[in-house]
Amino acid sequence: MPTSPTRVYIIDDEPAVRTALARLMRSTAMEPFEFASVEDFIQADPDLENSCALVDIRMPGISGLELPHLLEERGRSVPIIFITAHDTQETRALAKQAGAAAYFRKPVDDQALLDAIEWALSHPDPTGGAERS
Repeated sequence: MPTSPTRVYIIDDEPAVRTALARLMRSTAMEPFEFASVEDFIQADPDLENSCALVDIRMPGISGLELPHLLEERGRSVPIIFITAHDTQETRALAKQAGAAAYFRKPVDDQALLDAIEWALSHPDPTGGAERS
């Protein structure tokens, strides 16, 4: 039986970033789903099996850093790779506390991001997250 493609949930308020990341995911046979906010993602109630989320940290409304807690409240989890254009030591520490599978500053290196997705899916426990830049 064929396995389903990896689903990658792209949560970023910048349409150009979502489009570029979705294009990258499709180029590697991953299935991208785009959301403009954490609220939209939560409301969609997506299937989290064989998936990960690429989440911008700084967005209008709910911060990307709040997503792990919101999912936990619903008894759900997904490996989360945080991305940000506002990289600081504090932001890195907060991402690590939130259980980041990986952390990148924008612009993101395509191959490093793809490697992080592969790693996150093979190590679903977010407590051993990796920090990348």
